[in-house]
Amino acid sequence: MAKKIKDDKGNVYIQKKPFYKRVWFWILAIIVVFVVGGALGGGSKNDSKSNNSTSTSSSSKDKVISKDTELRNKFDAIKVGDLMNSGNGGSTFDEVKASLGSPNSTSTTDLQGVSVKTDTWSKNGVTILIQFENDKVVSKDITGFKFKKRDEKLTLAEFNQIQNGVSYDEMVSKFGEPDSLNEMVISGETTLTAIWLTGIKGGLGANVTLQFTNGQLTSKMQSELE
Repeated sequence: MAKKIKDDKGNVYIQKKPFYKRVWFWILAIIVVFVVGGALGGGSKNDSKSNNSTSTSSSSKDKVISKDTELRNKFDAIKVGDLMNSGNGGSTFDEVKASLGSPNSTSTTDLQGVSVKTDTWSKNGVTILIQFENDKVVSKDITGFKFKKRDEKLTLAEFNQIQNGVSYDEMVSKFGEPDSLNEMVISGETTLTAIWLTGIKGGLGANVTLQFTNGQLTSKMQSELE
């Protein structure tokens, strides 16, 4: 709540609460930590597998694929609600549990009366991380998943032509669905972080990360594209 301050001349000023003391700021910080941690964790597993491989050809990276297409479809079906609106619009915990089963691990963080629960499901190297507020999904993340080998449409030349503002649907139509995906909704704003590991031209470790806000591209990164 804003605080009123009166100076020596009787003037009244409104002192607003610093952004770093607001609930939404710290909840967002926690979500970012979990998302980054999950992505790095998934990357570490993939790097470990790559180091044990005797082949370094670009085609070999696509031989390590996920057979859990059903698991991916279940992930895609999970709806994400608005964190700042008690998760309204998101799938419930019971709905997620009915689809994915019981989580492998659970942790809960309480911040100024707001409880955010993080559940993790792991299967065959694929990790799904779901966060709940008021028992409704407010963010979802999948790492470790790879689609089957597909045409290498996303090259360095194609990447350089991608402009901010292009739609997520257009990118999926052109290059296929991303292998890893994170989605969250905060105050009506949907953020998607999509990572392509297959269908791209490059050596081992090549990847493309595109971030979208309300379906429009806002940033892009790539590593080892050719």
